[in-house]
Amino acid sequence: MHFDERQELARGKAFQYGFFTLIITAYAYGASDMIFGRWCDALVGVTICLAVSMCVFAVTCILKDAYLSLREKPRTVMTMFALLAAINLGFGAMYAVSGDLVEDGVLTFRAVNPIIGVLVLVILVVYIVNHLLCSREEEAE
Repeated sequence: MHFDERQELARGKAFQYGFFTLIITAYAYGASDMIFGRWCDALVGVTICLAVSMCVFAVTCILKDAYLSLREKPRTVMTMFALLAAINLGFGAMYAVSGDLVEDGVLTFRAVNPIIGVLVLVILVVYIVNHLLCSREEEAE
C-alpha cells in the first residue's frame, strides 16, 4: 500500500488514538471484571477492547481521508466490508437464536462474531457516509 505523506501523518495520529483507546478499554474491562464479577469470557473482553480501539483507528483514518491507499478502489472496500459484516452478524444471529451467546450469565466466545460484525458495520457506515459527503462536496465545486 502506498500512502502520501499527509496520509501517513494522519494514520500515525489515528494509531495513537487507537492505542490509547486500547489501554483505556483494557483497564475498563479489568475493572468491570473486578467490580461486577465475571460477565464475559476473556476472549470476548479482549475482543471488545480490540474492536473499540480498531474502530477509533479506522474512523479517524476515514475522517482524515487516510483509510485507503491511493491505488485502492472505494467500492471494492465497501463490498468486502459489507460481506464481512453480513457473515459475522449472520453467525451472531445464529448463535443468538440457538441460545449459545450466554451461558450461566456469562457472555461466551460465540459473541466474538457479532462484535466483529458490528465493528465492520460501523466502519462501513462511516466510510459510506464520508464517501457520499466527499462526492457531494466535489460536485458542488
